[in-house]
Amino acid sequence: MSAHAAAPSHDRFVPFFTAIVAVLAALGTLFAHHRSIQALSLRNDAVLATVKASDQYGYYQTKQLKVTLYQALNRPSGVAEEQRTSLAIYAQAKALETQAEDEQKHSESYLTSFETLEIATTLFEISIAFASIAALTDSRMILYAGAALTAIGLVLGVVGYLQAH
Repeated sequence: MSAHAAAPSHDRFVPFFTAIVAVLAALGTLFAHHRSIQALSLRNDAVLATVKASDQYGYYQTKQLKVTLYQALNRPSGVAEEQRTSLAIYAQAKALETQAEDEQKHSESYLTSFETLEIATTLFEISIAFASIAALTDSRMILYAGAALTAIGLVLGVVGYLQAH
């Protein structure tokens, strides 16, 4: 009679457990995709800043060429003006280069977060499969294995979520 009494609580626990893990899997997928989009957006911004920096460096070199030309022609007023503007352009190029590096690093942290969240989501999905098998076979060990994978997935999910912050 005690084995029969244990079955109804087991029968109720498995669908409840499965529903909770399914919600965790959905949240993991949501956060993972969000991180993926953020990583791609930051990577695009980094590429754009790199291109702009390259343009500014080219412009700076053109200005420096003019400085050399004015020096060769012995035109001090042209030298001073071109030198002043070229230094401002060089500073802009350096700032854009620094921005690109920062955005690239930030993008990499979002990508690492995405990967960790994807692993957590996969563990949740495996847990759902284990819970389904446990429901079909009335095996507590498989259910416990699914619960253990869910616990690991929760830890990885929290770590993955916090990695990019």
